[in-house]
Amino acid sequence: MKKNSSLILVAILATALLSSCAGPGAIKKIPVTMPGGQKATIIAHNQSVPDWMLSKKKLALNYMVKGDVSPVQLAAVAESERACRIYTDTVRPDNLVAVFSSGVLYAGAGYLGVGLGSHSFSGAVHAQYARYGAWATGVAGTANGVITLGGQTYTFENCGREVLESMFPEYKVWVIQKSPY
Repeated sequence: MKKNSSLILVAILATALLSSCAGPGAIKKIPVTMPGGQKATIIAHNQSVPDWMLSKKKLALNYMVKGDVSPVQLAAVAESERACRIYTDTVRPDNLVAVFSSGVLYAGAGYLGVGLGSHSFSGAVHAQYARYGAWATGVAGTANGVITLGGQTYTFENCGREVLESMFPEYKVWVIQKSPY
């Protein structure tokens, strides 16, 4: 049991370390030319890691502008990203806290649920069932906590969309959101 606990702790620490340093890749400009000759540019970041591995300090918006990207639009996007990083860091828990708390909550529920359920079996060692339930659901909860870390990207993109499209539409920058899945 101690060996499994050590492996889980190493996995959680590795997740925290990886998520504290990973960022989106290089910018890719994708030109769009409509049949009437109107032009637009999509700015995307070549992402090589899953959302849950991205650092909140390195999140970047994918966006679209009409024509070519102007220096003023680049400055508006940079300022939106700066403010939205602060916002995302403020409203979302630290990655390690999010993963650990999810694992602990699931483990507690598993301990109680399986432990109580084992009382319906005659001759069952209730404590063993409860520990097994805690371990199994704790691992599932930790995995769920890791998956939900991707929500920080969704929060960041929502913030960017509100700033650039709702509050300052004069810059004509449209944020392209990724699917939360």
